[in-house]
Amino acid sequence: MKIGILGGTGLIGKELIPYAMKRGHSFRIFSRKAELPKELRQLGNLEFIQTTLPTSAQLEGLDAVINLVGEPIAGVRWTDERKILIRTSRVEFTKGLVVRLKDCKQPPSVFIQASAVGYYGMSESEHTSFDESSPHGEDFLATVCVDWEKETESLNEKGIRTLILRSGIVLSPKGGALEKMIPPFKMGVGGSIASGRQGMSWIHIADYVSAVLFLLNKGSSEGAYNIVSPAPCSNAEFSSSLAKTLFRPNLMKVPEFAIHVLYGDGALVITQGQYVVPKRLLEEGYEFQFQNLEEALRNLLLRS
Repeated sequence: MKIGILGGTGLIGKELIPYAMKRGHSFRIFSRKAELPKELRQLGNLEFIQTTLPTSAQLEGLDAVINLVGEPIAGVRWTDERKILIRTSRVEFTKGLVVRLKDCKQPPSVFIQASAVGYYGMSESEHTSFDESSPHGEDFLATVCVDWEKETESLNEKGIRTLILRSGIVLSPKGGALEKMIPPFKMGVGGSIASGRQGMSWIHIADYVSAVLFLLNKGSSEGAYNIVSPAPCSNAEFSSSLAKTLFRPNLMKVPEFAIHVLYGDGALVITQGQYVVPKRLLEEGYEFQFQNLEEALRNLLLRS
């Protein structure tokens, strides 16, 4: 397939693009950056268009489009301006992209849209795991996710098969939450955050990119999918496994007030979470490479 990708120069794109190219796919990358990162430039045979939002003409000739655009949520202070940016970079951007896709003379047959497990709302305690049939939450992030996903609904009118990726914490030492957690643990001052009971729905980045290609290639797959491991855990369990993998102690505990001082309302995505399972992926036959957290962490952090 000829695949167009937006937001493809980040952590996920830099893994997804070479993985898919090895399996015969080609890419047209849309980015507001002046040039591609080195990891992608080395691949060669890539179309690159510098733009914030592609025109319909620039989207012509594509078999599929993947939209991964969205300003960072975790690890930043949620000012009023940041909340507006979080929302507009998702909801309004997707709205504009959908308009352009519908205006294509020959629109792509598949559209893949990023979303997040924040759709289900957040809690600081353990609860029954959410699957794709669970109701959405009512907090800020849940509302953003609901509105974000709604913007894609009209693509059905054009016969475009639409896939929604409700992603959890994507584990990679090259970026994201895990990269930020490694230094304090290596220094021996790592530990759980706040109550430690909050859910962490994680996925190894190798399973993330593999699952995306699985859904892309499976013509009957459509709608929302939780892109997470079948084994969500608590923050305390995650901290214990990370410490064990790095051969470091797990003695410290970060108090909730300290996270709030740093990030304001943005602390919620760290002190709260959700337990989510990939019911639909499993039902459709996807086989996870990493279902066990310790195995996933060892694979990512102890490579020779």
